[in-house]
Amino acid sequence: MGIVIKQAMRTTMYSYIGAVLGFLTVWYMNRQWLTTEQNGLLNLLISISLITGSLSNLGMAGVTIRMFPHFRDSINKHNGFLFYPLVITVVGFMLFLGLYFFFREDAIARNMEKSQLFAENIYYLIPLTFFLALFYIFDAYSRSIYLTTAGVVVKEVLLRVVILIAAYCYHIKMISFDSFVLIYCSAFCFIGLALAVFLYSKNEFHLGRVRNYLTRPMRKEMIKVGGYSIITGLSSLLISSIDKIIVNDKLGLASAGVFAIATYFGSIIQIPARSIVRITSSVIADSWKTNNIENIRNVYHKTCLNQMVLGTILFLAIWVNLDNIMLLMPKEYEEGKWVIVLMAFAYLIDMSTGVNGVIIATSKFFRYDTYFMLLLVTVTYITNLLLIPIYGLTGAALAACLTYFLYNLLRYLFIWKKFGMQPYNIAFAKVLLFAVISYFLAMVVPPTHYPYLDLIIRGSIVCGSFAVMIYKSHVAPDINLTVQKALLKIRS
Repeated sequence: MGIVIKQAMRTTMYSYIGAVLGFLTVWYMNRQWLTTEQNGLLNLLISISLITGSLSNLGMAGVTIRMFPHFRDSINKHNGFLFYPLVITVVGFMLFLGLYFFFREDAIARNMEKSQLFAENIYYLIPLTFFLALFYIFDAYSRSIYLTTAGVVVKEVLLRVVILIAAYCYHIKMISFDSFVLIYCSAFCFIGLALAVFLYSKNEFHLGRVRNYLTRPMRKEMIKVGGYSIITGLSSLLISSIDKIIVNDKLGLASAGVFAIATYFGSIIQIPARSIVRITSSVIADSWKTNNIENIRNVYHKTCLNQMVLGTILFLAIWVNLDNIMLLMPKEYEEGKWVIVLMAFAYLIDMSTGVNGVIIATSKFFRYDTYFMLLLVTVTYITNLLLIPIYGLTGAALAACLTYFLYNLLRYLFIWKKFGMQPYNIAFAKVLLFAVISYFLAMVVPPTHYPYLDLIIRGSIVCGSFAVMIYKSHVAPDINLTVQKALLKIRS
């Protein structure tokens, strides 16, 4: 786990810098500078582009993660691997263009009444789709060669700096909203190019194809993995985006904006998990190639435990301060109150199951992860259609909780049956006990009636007490070791 911990810490650091920038963006841009309709437009454009961008690379991001270990050779420029996903992505984008022009008029007519802003700016989907498709490829490639922080710096830090500056310029009326949308979308396009430049600077951007290296069996395997990866990638994005799309369709662009902001607060707890998954995907893929089952078992257990600890402390900080968060938000965001805590709980469920998806996706049973995804897309779609008309935005959050629970339960049972890996032990029960104790310690404090002060007090109590109990009990040895190393550096 040494390489995992080291790179995950570095990636997490940049992710939290991005989270601070993201918080400032939400606090000022989304909360004060833009209307709910404008927020809805920006989030809808990106949600759709993430799906179309994923489809346009025709599964080659998944092929890169799973099959790159068979091409790895830095001296021989990784046997020209990068050539294949880039060419296939261009082909996929041309297919998208055809579908875009075929459905464009219908999409504009459908959204003109409830979501006029989206109808007027739908053309941004073209560049966003192309450059996000490239970003997926370059990001997967950089992760495979263990340059895991590059994508995070570009997407989580540089992107948000540009957006925040542009939003401020719009706020002070230096630019129009149309100009801001142009800059916003251009920034998302920029991240793909920036990652390509980074790879070139590291002498890892190789477009030459090595003749006769790609054998017929390897080609067949790439096609098979790519086909399943298309479905898996699309399903994953649909699970995370379909609620926003249905909210926009059923409740309008303003509600979509409220839901997007509320979801952002809940998604903060995912940051450590995303950092760990970025590096473990390559580690586990290499372990499958060398048949190092014990290393996979060890990574599985430790990611479940460490992610549960980190996710729980962040979930508690949000939960005990839910009322304070709502007091600091504009009144129109009140309907998003329970969305925050329910989405945070859904992400906590996902974190507490570790890298189960990576283990399946990089194994010989990778197709089963696709089957699980298809089932969950169906569940996600049906539950959102049923719950949103009844419970509004809270219904979408309830649907997310159900989806994440079922999805990870299926993955857990599959890995247990096929590989005999069961990551949970008494340590997890201790984490839950510490969480309950910390929650009640924070909630017995009388309210101060000053939201900022109350937020700091409750957050400090719940996080401080939970962290002390985790450290003193040695329930998570990797976290203890990381803390001790940090203390040694500070003292020296």
